[in-house]
Amino acid sequence: MKSRVLLSISVIFLILALAGCGIVPPPKILSANIIITDWEQSYYEYSQEWSDYVYIYYEIENTGGVDIDYYKVWFIIICANGSKYYDWTNGLFVDVGHKYSDYTMTNVAGNRVVSVEITDWELENWGF
Repeated sequence: MKSRVLLSISVIFLILALAGCGIVPPPKILSANIIITDWEQSYYEYSQEWSDYVYIYYEIENTGGVDIDYYKVWFIIICANGSKYYDWTNGLFVDVGHKYSDYTMTNVAGNRVVSVEITDWELENWGF
């Protein structure tokens, strides 16, 4: 009787150990391509001044294996006079395999913008 109970307990532990060796789900891979598609700053002929604002148009494409629930993108804006402006924008919900286009604007105090670049980004998945 004792050996039967011991054998039953051993079998239960063996089953639990083997169940723990099941298929391990692949890690969440967050990945995206983020590009600036255009930027523009108005010039006012009547006053011969540049607008205070530069509009930055960008596109984010989810190239990973899970949905992007939140993203943040950082920019650097370089002006003709050498001044630099740093800004960021954020957004929500880019499904796997999809692209999303958006824009943001940054105050550059009337300085003429000569280039805009993405410096970094952050992606999050809030999977439960």
